[in-house]
Amino acid sequence: ATNQEKENLATKTTSVGLKTKRKISEEDSSTASAVKTVHTSPQEKITEPHMGKLIKLLSILFILVPSTSNGQFYEVRELPSQIATNRTTRIEIITKAEMQLGELPKHPKITWLSFRKGRLPRMSFNQEVYNENTLEFIATSPGLIEFPPIPITLESKQFFIRLPDITVTENQAPSDRSTLKVLWNGNPHPPKNAHLGEAIDVTFTLAVSAESIRSRPYFSIPSNRLDGAQWHRFTKGRGRMPVPSDYFYNSGSVSIFFGASRENIFKDETVSGEEFPEIDSDFVLTRTYRSRLYLTKVGKATGTLSATIGQSARISARLTHTIPFEINVSPIPPLTNNQAIDTGLIGTWEFESYTVPNLPTPSQPFQIDVSVSGKGNPNLRKNWDFAKPGFPSIDADFEEYQGDNYLNWRAGYTQTLRPTGKVPTLPALTLATFNTASDQWDYHDITNSHTLAGFTDHSTALTPLTQLAPSITRPVLLNLHPAIFATFAFSPFLPFLLGLAKKRLDSKDPEAEKQNRELKKVIAEFQSGKGSPDTIDNRLLPILRYKLGLPHGATAHEVADHLKQPELAEALRNHAESSFSAQISAIDFPSLAKHLTKLSILILCLLPNLRATSLEEANSHFNDSNYPQAITQYQELLKSTPDSPTLHFNLAQAHLSSNNLLRARASCHTALLLDPLDSKTRDLMKDICERQGQTSSLRPRLFDLRPDQWILLASIFWLLAFLYLGTRKFITLPRWPGFALIAVATILLATSAWRQNNDYSGDQFMIVAEEVPREPTAGTPNWDYPPLLGGQIVRIGEMNETHALVTSADSPFWLPIKKIQQVW
Repeated sequence: ATNQEKENLATKTTSVGLKTKRKISEEDSSTASAVKTVHTSPQEKITEPHMGKLIKLLSILFILVPSTSNGQFYEVRELPSQIATNRTTRIEIITKAEMQLGELPKHPKITWLSFRKGRLPRMSFNQEVYNENTLEFIATSPGLIEFPPIPITLESKQFFIRLPDITVTENQAPSDRSTLKVLWNGNPHPPKNAHLGEAIDVTFTLAVSAESIRSRPYFSIPSNRLDGAQWHRFTKGRGRMPVPSDYFYNSGSVSIFFGASRENIFKDETVSGEEFPEIDSDFVLTRTYRSRLYLTKVGKATGTLSATIGQSARISARLTHTIPFEINVSPIPPLTNNQAIDTGLIGTWEFESYTVPNLPTPSQPFQIDVSVSGKGNPNLRKNWDFAKPGFPSIDADFEEYQGDNYLNWRAGYTQTLRPTGKVPTLPALTLATFNTASDQWDYHDITNSHTLAGFTDHSTALTPLTQLAPSITRPVLLNLHPAIFATFAFSPFLPFLLGLAKKRLDSKDPEAEKQNRELKKVIAEFQSGKGSPDTIDNRLLPILRYKLGLPHGATAHEVADHLKQPELAEALRNHAESSFSAQISAIDFPSLAKHLTKLSILILCLLPNLRATSLEEANSHFNDSNYPQAITQYQELLKSTPDSPTLHFNLAQAHLSSNNLLRARASCHTALLLDPLDSKTRDLMKDICERQGQTSSLRPRLFDLRPDQWILLASIFWLLAFLYLGTRKFITLPRWPGFALIAVATILLATSAWRQNNDYSGDQFMIVAEEVPREPTAGTPNWDYPPLLGGQIVRIGEMNETHALVTSADSPFWLPIKKIQQVW
């Protein structure tokens, strides 16, 4: 074909010429007479005398244009020039290569029905096999139909078939003498919403009135046009393409309804004669077909179900009934239990299992057998693997007892594991299937946890903590007492202050010292409420006047104005007012302070009890082995108290009890960061690592201190260093121990900064999946790079709704949020 012809393929016919001249034998003459090649001009018809000349011409053109493929050959059988409305008409396309039908264009007078493929008998002279592709449609209104171009694909190249115009007349078959009923899972209407992969049992019932029980009505096999769905194939023939009857569980059961009762004589069916009130006849004959529909695409599953029914075998008595449908298809929701093995099965399934032997022994293989049965699409089954760290698989076998072309599927799975002895316990195994009837995941417990002979399962001794430990504040420097900062600030002045003290002691005034002791005693008596007005006037005020440099006649108000102690000044003013007024007494501030202190202590005691209710509820779920609910409760508590080591410890135990080792490790890691000296948390981390077949990487407790604890140690050494240097004012000592203590304090401060930057940064997350590939672009995994392993720590730069960007020295990449968990 020339370039100009290729450009006109969308608007003109595109029938490709034959590679060679094909001769048809006499025995195939019936087939050949019905075959007609469509010419490039749809208005021009090709007569039989010109067929031979056309074939010769096309053969010559083929020699001149060798790029034309023999596999792109197709022919269209001649259509009738006149058809009737609401009656199935077939467009038959003969091809050598496998043909794919494109998206059919919409037409106001055409309803497209089914498309199926078949094989023609081998031609006698060359034994070549040809494909017969049948597209069915019905005309919905009388008049002239101008066919739109029909897209097809042969050998990855697209062509358009143009058909001649057809005249449509009104169908004379009575519409009230036959009907088509369809039940969807036993219901007369299709479901409005369903899930991807869901199986829907569909029952077709074709009914027609009959003059007598011996009538011979016409029933066609139901046909359909589907988008986003497919039919279950019940019959599989080797060496042939499927035919319409392959998609039905039965080939058409015939029922006879007598008179008004119309009882269904087939107990297996759900329809009855009472469901055909529109057919007014003494005899109603029905034929029932059963099939199963699978939804294969998220979005909308659409189609048109149809069947042709007639009161007799005459074509003029046939009427095609159609039922369009539309179902909203949603994806399967994510697993609610991440440790369950997703089987991929959708529907209602039953499992049975047993383990041989019941008590595994290190280095000795043991076998897990599982049998499964149910209704649904077995081809959605994912690969199952029961191997866990410390329990590698040495053999696995899957066997179908009843294949996927049956109404119910039955199969068995056997896997053999060999314990290494490094991990003591194989966690309980759970399989997950999605139940479309209840719209939720079903979890099937396959085995309980297995502990090797000679080992102990520590998970049975797990108990949650009942008292909330003090929360740790972020950043960790806020956990330090202000006195720590004062120690660093004022410790360098200690040698100077001690030197001044030494000089003061050398020139000490005994009289002034006595006056100071008297002042302190009087102030203490006054503030405790034991002092009398005479004591204030005769003992306290003279001393204060002397200390403040005031004259002997200074009043109590004047003394109070010069005092720097606000409480003492206020007390002096109250004393002056009570001495010269009719008031009964001044306010007793110490007594009031005591009452306020008691009230504040009471409030502080009540707050833990208010929170203990929720913690007690979460612990109750844990003790009842309802670990998913306990995990939910602990996570809710952490939203309001995210820095509680107790809650993170309990959450780690709940994850461990539900066999989620990686999330247990992430939560325990956070609990260790919050309280690195807690022995229970350290033992729990060691147990988790052993279950993963790893050696615990815990350092000695001293090296796992929080940054604020390192600073506390540094402050102690800092204070001791300058105290030592100040002591040299009184005793002759060498200097180097003091400088050595300063160096130790500096090292501790540097260690605190290192721990803060490496282990306590707020952007740290732990991988909580076995293997997570790097994603250069969010949603596009790249397995060319080594994947990240469970338990590995990464730093996150930014996050969106589904992914987090990891900042690394090489190049940044993305990770799914659901496969990482933040650590404190």
